[in-house]
Amino acid sequence: MRSRFTFLFVLVATLFAIALPASAQSESEADPVVRVVFFFSPTCGHCEYVINEVLPGVFEEYGGQPSVFFDETLPEGQVAFYEMTNGTLDILFGDVSVDAAAQLYEDDTERLSVPDERMGVPRLDVLDDYYVGSAEIPDELPGIIEAGIAAGGIPWPDIPGIEDAIASVPGMAEGNQPIDGESTEDPAAAIPDSADQTVAEKFGNDPVGNSLAVLVLVAMIASLIAVPILIGKGMLSSAPEWLTPVLAVIGIGVSIYLGSVEASGTEAVCGPVGDCNAVQQSEYATIFGIPIGILGIIGYGILLVGWIVAKTTKGRVADLGMIAAAAIAAGGTLFSIYLTFLEPFVIGATCMWCLTSAVAITGLLWLTAGPGWAAFGRIRSS
Repeated sequence: MRSRFTFLFVLVATLFAIALPASAQSESEADPVVRVVFFFSPTCGHCEYVINEVLPGVFEEYGGQPSVFFDETLPEGQVAFYEMTNGTLDILFGDVSVDAAAQLYEDDTERLSVPDERMGVPRLDVLDDYYVGSAEIPDELPGIIEAGIAAGGIPWPDIPGIEDAIASVPGMAEGNQPIDGESTEDPAAAIPDSADQTVAEKFGNDPVGNSLAVLVLVAMIASLIAVPILIGKGMLSSAPEWLTPVLAVIGIGVSIYLGSVEASGTEAVCGPVGDCNAVQQSEYATIFGIPIGILGIIGYGILLVGWIVAKTTKGRVADLGMIAAAAIAAGGTLFSIYLTFLEPFVIGATCMWCLTSAVAITGLLWLTAGPGWAAFGRIRSS
Protein backbone atom coordinates (compact mmCIF):
# COMPACT_ATOMS: atom_id res chain seq x y z
CA MET A 1 0.00 0.00 0.00
CA ARG A 2 2.83 2.39 0.91
CA SER A 3 4.60 1.67 -2.37
CA ARG A 4 1.41 2.46 -4.35
CA PHE A 5 1.02 5.76 -2.55
CA THR A 6 4.65 6.67 -3.24
CA PHE A 7 4.23 5.77 -6.90
CA LEU A 8 1.09 7.93 -7.23
CA PHE A 9 2.77 10.85 -5.47
CA VAL A 10 5.76 10.75 -7.82
CA LEU A 11 3.48 10.46 -10.84
CA VAL A 12 1.37 13.48 -9.83
CA ALA A 13 4.48 15.51 -9.03
CA THR A 14 5.99 14.64 -12.40
CA LEU A 15 2.83 15.56 -14.28
CA PHE A 16 2.63 18.84 -12.37
CA ALA A 17 6.23 19.65 -13.23
CA ILE A 18 5.58 18.92 -16.90
CA ALA A 19 2.46 21.09 -16.91
CA LEU A 20 4.16 24.00 -15.16
CA PRO A 21 5.55 26.48 -17.73
CA ALA A 22 9.33 26.53 -17.89
CA SER A 23 9.37 30.28 -17.48
CA ALA A 24 7.42 30.03 -14.24
CA GLN A 25 9.87 27.44 -12.93
CA SER A 26 12.93 29.55 -13.83
CA GLU A 27 11.41 32.71 -12.43
CA SER A 28 10.63 31.04 -9.13
CA GLU A 29 14.06 29.43 -8.84
CA ALA A 30 16.37 32.08 -10.30
CA ASP A 31 17.19 35.53 -9.01
CA PRO A 32 16.54 38.43 -11.42
CA VAL A 33 19.41 39.10 -13.84
CA VAL A 34 20.09 42.41 -15.58
CA ARG A 35 21.63 41.81 -19.03
CA VAL A 36 23.19 44.62 -21.08
CA VAL A 37 25.60 44.98 -24.00
CA PHE A 38 28.69 47.18 -23.74
CA PHE A 39 30.52 48.22 -26.93
CA PHE A 40 34.12 49.39 -26.56
CA SER A 41 37.38 49.90 -28.41
CA PRO A 42 40.85 48.98 -27.04
CA THR A 43 42.15 52.41 -28.08
CA CYS A 44 39.37 54.32 -26.30
CA GLY A 45 40.43 55.98 -23.07
CA HIS A 46 36.81 56.58 -22.05
CA CYS A 47 36.13 52.86 -22.50
CA GLU A 48 39.13 51.94 -20.35
CA TYR A 49 37.90 54.31 -17.65
CA VAL A 50 34.43 52.74 -17.52
CA ILE A 51 35.77 49.17 -17.63
CA ASN A 52 38.61 49.61 -15.14
CA GLU A 53 37.33 52.32 -12.82
CA VAL A 54 33.53 52.18 -12.88
CA LEU A 55 32.37 48.61 -13.51
CA PRO A 56 34.35 46.92 -10.69
CA GLY A 57 32.52 49.07 -8.15
CA VAL A 58 29.16 48.51 -9.83
CA PHE A 59 29.61 44.73 -9.81
CA GLU A 60 30.70 44.83 -6.17
CA GLU A 61 27.58 46.78 -5.20
CA TYR A 62 25.20 44.60 -7.20
CA GLY A 63 26.02 40.93 -6.70
CA GLY A 64 29.73 40.91 -5.94
CA GLN A 65 32.88 39.97 -7.82
CA PRO A 66 32.15 38.77 -11.38
CA SER A 67 33.73 36.14 -13.61
CA VAL A 68 34.77 36.90 -17.17
CA PHE A 69 34.54 34.46 -20.08
CA PHE A 70 35.86 34.53 -23.63
CA ASP A 71 37.16 32.22 -26.35
CA GLU A 72 40.72 31.48 -25.27
CA THR A 73 41.44 29.57 -28.48
CA LEU A 74 41.41 32.77 -30.55
CA PRO A 75 44.61 34.82 -31.03
CA GLU A 76 44.92 38.08 -29.12
CA GLY A 77 43.17 40.84 -30.99
CA GLN A 78 40.63 38.52 -32.62
CA VAL A 79 38.29 38.03 -29.67
CA ALA A 80 35.10 39.89 -30.50
CA PHE A 81 33.01 39.18 -27.40
CA TYR A 82 33.59 38.84 -23.65
CA GLU A 83 31.00 38.12 -21.00
CA MET A 84 31.29 39.34 -17.43
CA THR A 85 28.71 38.16 -14.92
CA ASN A 86 28.11 37.70 -11.22
CA GLY A 87 24.62 36.24 -11.51
CA THR A 88 22.92 39.62 -10.98
CA LEU A 89 24.60 41.79 -13.60
CA ASP A 90 25.52 40.16 -16.91
CA ILE A 91 27.42 42.26 -19.46
CA LEU A 92 28.28 41.18 -23.00
CA PHE A 93 31.31 43.21 -24.14
CA GLY A 94 31.77 43.79 -27.87
CA ASP A 95 35.20 44.90 -29.13
CA VAL A 96 34.29 47.05 -32.14
CA SER A 97 37.84 46.76 -33.52
CA VAL A 98 36.92 43.15 -34.41
CA ASP A 99 34.56 42.63 -37.36
CA ALA A 100 31.94 40.47 -35.61
CA ALA A 101 31.41 42.99 -32.79
CA ALA A 102 31.58 45.93 -35.21
CA GLN A 103 28.76 44.33 -37.21
CA LEU A 104 26.68 43.83 -34.06
CA TYR A 105 27.31 47.48 -33.17
CA GLU A 106 26.17 48.61 -36.61
CA ASP A 107 23.08 46.40 -36.52
CA ASP A 108 22.02 47.75 -33.14
CA THR A 109 22.82 51.31 -34.19
CA GLU A 110 20.36 50.85 -37.04
CA ARG A 111 17.79 49.17 -34.78
CA LEU A 112 17.96 51.99 -32.23
CA SER A 113 18.14 54.75 -34.90
CA VAL A 114 21.14 56.33 -33.18
CA PRO A 115 21.79 59.83 -34.60
CA ASP A 116 25.24 60.77 -35.90
CA GLU A 117 25.96 63.07 -32.97
CA ARG A 118 25.41 60.16 -30.56
CA MET A 119 27.66 57.70 -32.36
CA GLY A 120 30.79 56.35 -30.68
CA VAL A 121 32.01 54.24 -27.81
CA PRO A 122 31.72 53.42 -24.99
CA ARG A 123 28.06 52.62 -25.54
CA LEU A 124 25.74 50.66 -23.28
CA ASP A 125 22.69 49.13 -24.97
CA VAL A 126 19.76 48.18 -22.72
CA LEU A 127 16.55 46.81 -24.29
CA ASP A 128 15.45 49.60 -26.65
CA ASP A 129 17.64 52.33 -25.18
CA TYR A 130 21.34 53.24 -25.18
CA TYR A 131 23.80 55.34 -23.20
CA VAL A 132 27.02 56.86 -24.55
CA GLY A 133 30.20 58.12 -22.93
CA SER A 134 32.21 57.89 -19.74
CA ALA A 135 29.91 60.32 -17.92
CA GLU A 136 26.45 59.12 -18.99
CA ILE A 137 27.06 55.41 -18.49
CA PRO A 138 28.30 55.65 -14.87
CA ASP A 139 25.44 58.03 -14.05
CA GLU A 140 22.71 55.84 -15.51
CA LEU A 141 23.88 52.26 -14.92
CA PRO A 142 23.09 51.97 -11.16
CA GLY A 143 19.53 53.16 -11.75
CA ILE A 144 19.14 50.73 -14.67
CA ILE A 145 20.27 47.82 -12.47
CA GLU A 146 18.01 48.75 -9.56
CA ALA A 147 14.98 49.18 -11.83
CA GLY A 148 15.80 45.93 -13.60
CA ILE A 149 16.08 43.94 -10.38
CA ALA A 150 12.81 45.39 -9.13
CA ALA A 151 11.14 44.41 -12.41
CA GLY A 152 12.39 40.82 -12.20
CA GLY A 153 15.35 41.22 -14.53
CA ILE A 154 16.20 42.66 -17.95
CA PRO A 155 16.65 40.38 -20.97
CA TRP A 156 19.27 40.86 -23.68
CA PRO A 157 18.51 43.64 -26.18
CA ASP A 158 16.79 42.31 -29.29
CA ILE A 159 19.82 42.83 -31.55
CA PRO A 160 19.96 40.81 -34.75
CA GLY A 161 22.74 38.25 -34.26
CA ILE A 162 23.09 38.57 -30.51
CA GLU A 163 22.36 34.86 -30.06
CA ASP A 164 25.43 34.01 -32.15
CA ALA A 165 27.50 36.53 -30.19
CA ILE A 166 26.53 34.95 -26.87
CA ALA A 167 27.08 31.45 -28.26
CA SER A 168 30.64 32.43 -29.26
CA VAL A 169 31.55 32.87 -25.57
CA PRO A 170 32.60 29.46 -24.16
CA GLY A 171 31.82 28.61 -20.59
CA MET A 172 28.32 30.00 -20.45
CA ALA A 173 25.57 27.46 -19.80
CA GLU A 174 21.96 27.88 -20.87
CA GLY A 175 20.57 30.81 -18.92
CA ASN A 176 24.04 32.37 -18.93
CA GLN A 177 25.23 30.96 -15.63
CA PRO A 178 29.02 30.50 -15.48
CA ILE A 179 30.20 26.90 -15.57
CA ASP A 180 33.84 27.11 -16.60
CA GLY A 181 36.14 29.24 -18.67
CA GLU A 182 38.57 32.07 -18.17
CA SER A 183 38.21 33.94 -14.90
CA THR A 184 40.79 36.19 -13.27
CA GLU A 185 41.21 37.85 -9.89
CA ASP A 186 40.81 41.15 -11.72
CA PRO A 187 38.11 40.45 -14.33
CA ALA A 188 38.55 43.86 -15.98
CA ALA A 189 42.15 42.94 -16.79
CA ALA A 190 40.89 40.33 -19.26
CA ILE A 191 39.24 43.01 -21.42
CA PRO A 192 41.87 44.31 -23.88
CA ASP A 193 43.07 47.89 -24.07
CA SER A 194 45.73 49.68 -26.11
CA ALA A 195 48.40 48.88 -23.50
CA ASP A 196 48.22 45.23 -24.56
CA GLN A 197 49.54 46.00 -28.06
CA THR A 198 53.13 46.37 -29.23
CA VAL A 199 54.24 49.55 -31.03
CA ALA A 200 54.19 47.70 -34.35
CA GLU A 201 50.64 46.45 -33.70
CA LYS A 202 49.48 49.95 -32.80
CA PHE A 203 51.00 51.38 -35.98
CA GLY A 204 49.33 48.59 -37.96
CA ASN A 205 45.89 49.55 -36.64
CA ASP A 206 45.84 52.48 -39.08
CA PRO A 207 48.84 52.17 -41.45
CA VAL A 208 47.78 54.88 -43.91
CA GLY A 209 46.82 57.47 -41.31
CA ASN A 210 49.79 56.66 -39.08
CA SER A 211 52.20 56.92 -42.02
CA LEU A 212 50.81 60.37 -42.79
CA ALA A 213 51.28 61.31 -39.12
CA VAL A 214 54.94 60.27 -39.34
CA LEU A 215 55.45 62.50 -42.41
CA VAL A 216 53.92 65.47 -40.56
CA LEU A 217 56.02 64.64 -37.49
CA VAL A 218 59.24 64.64 -39.53
CA ALA A 219 58.25 67.94 -41.17
CA MET A 220 57.63 69.59 -37.79
CA ILE A 221 60.94 68.41 -36.35
CA ALA A 222 62.75 69.60 -39.48
CA SER A 223 61.01 72.98 -39.17
CA LEU A 224 62.15 73.45 -35.58
CA ILE A 225 65.71 72.81 -36.72
CA ALA A 226 65.60 74.75 -39.99
CA VAL A 227 63.83 77.94 -38.88
CA PRO A 228 66.49 79.09 -36.34
CA ILE A 229 69.26 78.29 -38.81
CA LEU A 230 67.60 80.28 -41.60
CA ILE A 231 66.93 83.21 -39.24
CA GLY A 232 70.59 83.24 -38.21
CA LYS A 233 71.68 83.34 -41.84
CA GLY A 234 69.04 85.93 -42.78
CA MET A 235 67.56 83.54 -45.30
CA LEU A 236 64.03 83.21 -43.95
CA SER A 237 61.89 84.64 -46.73
CA SER A 238 58.82 86.75 -46.01
CA ALA A 239 55.28 85.68 -46.87
CA PRO A 240 51.95 87.48 -47.41
CA GLU A 241 50.76 88.93 -44.11
CA TRP A 242 47.23 87.62 -44.57
CA LEU A 243 48.48 84.03 -44.18
CA THR A 244 49.06 84.43 -40.45
CA PRO A 245 45.47 85.31 -39.45
CA VAL A 246 44.08 82.75 -41.90
CA LEU A 247 46.13 79.90 -40.37
CA ALA A 248 45.31 81.12 -36.86
CA VAL A 249 41.57 81.13 -37.62
CA ILE A 250 41.85 77.62 -39.10
CA GLY A 251 43.59 76.48 -35.92
CA ILE A 252 40.90 78.08 -33.75
CA GLY A 253 38.14 76.44 -35.80
CA VAL A 254 39.72 72.99 -35.53
CA SER A 255 40.28 73.47 -31.80
CA ILE A 256 36.69 74.56 -31.21
CA TYR A 257 35.41 71.48 -33.00
CA LEU A 258 37.71 69.05 -31.18
CA GLY A 259 37.01 70.74 -27.85
CA SER A 260 33.27 70.35 -28.35
CA VAL A 261 33.70 66.69 -29.33
CA GLU A 262 35.79 65.95 -26.25
CA ALA A 263 33.51 67.88 -23.88
CA SER A 264 30.29 66.32 -25.19
CA GLY A 265 31.65 62.80 -25.65
CA THR A 266 30.12 62.62 -29.14
CA GLU A 267 31.76 61.06 -32.18
CA ALA A 268 33.91 63.27 -34.40
CA VAL A 269 33.27 63.41 -38.14
CA CYS A 270 36.30 61.75 -39.74
CA GLY A 271 37.38 61.34 -43.32
CA PRO A 272 38.35 58.10 -45.09
CA VAL A 273 41.83 58.17 -43.52
CA GLY A 274 42.60 57.93 -39.81
CA ASP A 275 40.44 57.38 -36.75
CA CYS A 276 39.72 60.72 -35.07
CA ASN A 277 37.51 59.18 -32.42
CA ALA A 278 40.14 56.73 -31.21
CA VAL A 279 42.41 59.73 -30.61
CA GLN A 280 39.74 61.92 -29.06
CA GLN A 281 38.61 59.12 -26.76
CA SER A 282 42.14 58.31 -25.62
CA GLU A 283 43.59 59.38 -22.28
CA TYR A 284 45.85 61.84 -24.14
CA ALA A 285 42.92 63.96 -25.32
CA THR A 286 43.11 65.94 -22.07
CA ILE A 287 45.86 67.40 -19.91
CA PHE A 288 45.07 67.85 -16.22
CA GLY A 289 41.45 67.31 -17.13
CA ILE A 290 41.45 70.07 -19.76
CA PRO A 291 40.62 68.98 -23.34
CA ILE A 292 43.44 69.57 -25.82
CA GLY A 293 40.95 71.43 -28.01
CA ILE A 294 40.37 74.01 -25.28
CA LEU A 295 44.12 74.53 -24.93
CA GLY A 296 44.29 74.97 -28.70
CA ILE A 297 41.62 77.67 -28.64
CA ILE A 298 43.58 79.56 -25.98
CA GLY A 299 46.91 79.16 -27.77
CA TYR A 300 45.70 80.17 -31.23
CA GLY A 301 43.67 82.99 -29.68
CA ILE A 302 46.72 84.47 -27.93
CA LEU A 303 48.76 84.11 -31.11
CA LEU A 304 46.12 85.92 -33.19
CA VAL A 305 45.73 88.71 -30.63
CA GLY A 306 49.52 89.12 -30.48
CA TRP A 307 49.73 89.40 -34.26
CA ILE A 308 46.87 91.94 -34.38
CA VAL A 309 48.57 94.03 -31.67
CA ALA A 310 51.83 93.91 -33.64
CA LYS A 311 50.11 95.12 -36.80
CA THR A 312 47.89 97.80 -35.26
CA THR A 313 50.31 99.42 -32.78
CA LYS A 314 53.87 100.70 -32.81
CA GLY A 315 56.99 100.61 -30.68
CA ARG A 316 57.49 98.31 -27.71
CA VAL A 317 53.84 97.18 -27.55
CA ALA A 318 53.95 96.04 -31.17
CA ASP A 319 57.21 94.19 -30.58
CA LEU A 320 55.83 92.43 -27.51
CA GLY A 321 52.77 91.37 -29.48
CA MET A 322 54.94 89.83 -32.22
CA ILE A 323 57.20 88.11 -29.66
CA ALA A 324 54.11 86.60 -28.01
CA ALA A 325 52.83 85.33 -31.38
CA ALA A 326 56.20 83.79 -32.27
CA ALA A 327 56.61 82.21 -28.82
CA ILE A 328 53.16 80.61 -29.02
CA ALA A 329 53.92 79.30 -32.52
CA ALA A 330 57.21 77.78 -31.38
CA GLY A 331 55.71 76.28 -28.22
CA GLY A 332 52.67 75.05 -30.10
CA THR A 333 54.84 73.33 -32.71
CA LEU A 334 56.85 71.62 -30.00
CA PHE A 335 53.65 70.48 -28.27
CA SER A 336 52.21 69.28 -31.59
CA ILE A 337 55.35 67.18 -32.14
CA TYR A 338 54.61 65.44 -28.84
CA LEU A 339 50.94 64.89 -29.69
CA THR A 340 51.65 63.72 -33.24
CA PHE A 341 54.22 61.22 -31.95
CA LEU A 342 51.60 59.74 -29.62
CA GLU A 343 49.13 59.04 -32.43
CA PRO A 344 50.97 56.36 -34.47
CA PHE A 345 53.24 54.97 -31.75
CA VAL A 346 51.21 55.09 -28.51
CA ILE A 347 47.51 55.48 -29.36
CA GLY A 348 47.67 53.53 -32.61
CA ALA A 349 45.39 55.89 -34.54
CA THR A 350 45.66 59.24 -36.28
CA CYS A 351 43.29 62.20 -36.21
CA MET A 352 43.14 64.23 -39.43
CA TRP A 353 41.79 67.20 -37.49
CA CYS A 354 44.85 67.02 -35.24
CA LEU A 355 47.20 66.82 -38.22
CA THR A 356 45.46 69.86 -39.71
CA SER A 357 46.19 71.77 -36.51
CA ALA A 358 49.80 70.51 -36.53
CA VAL A 359 50.31 71.78 -40.08
CA ALA A 360 48.69 75.12 -39.21
CA ILE A 361 50.87 75.75 -36.15
CA THR A 362 54.01 74.74 -38.05
CA GLY A 363 53.09 77.18 -40.82
CA LEU A 364 52.62 79.88 -38.19
CA LEU A 365 56.10 79.09 -36.86
CA TRP A 366 57.57 79.85 -40.28
CA LEU A 367 55.53 83.06 -40.56
CA THR A 368 56.16 84.54 -37.10
CA ALA A 369 59.64 83.35 -36.13
CA GLY A 370 61.53 85.93 -38.23
CA PRO A 371 59.46 88.97 -37.20
CA GLY A 372 59.41 87.75 -33.62
CA TRP A 373 63.21 87.41 -33.48
CA ALA A 374 63.61 90.89 -35.00
CA ALA A 375 61.21 92.33 -32.39
CA PHE A 376 63.16 90.60 -29.63
CA GLY A 377 66.37 92.16 -30.94
CA ARG A 378 64.85 95.65 -30.93
CA ILE A 379 63.66 95.29 -27.33
CA ARG A 380 67.07 94.03 -26.20
CA SER A 381 68.86 96.94 -27.79
CA SER A 382 66.46 99.59 -26.50
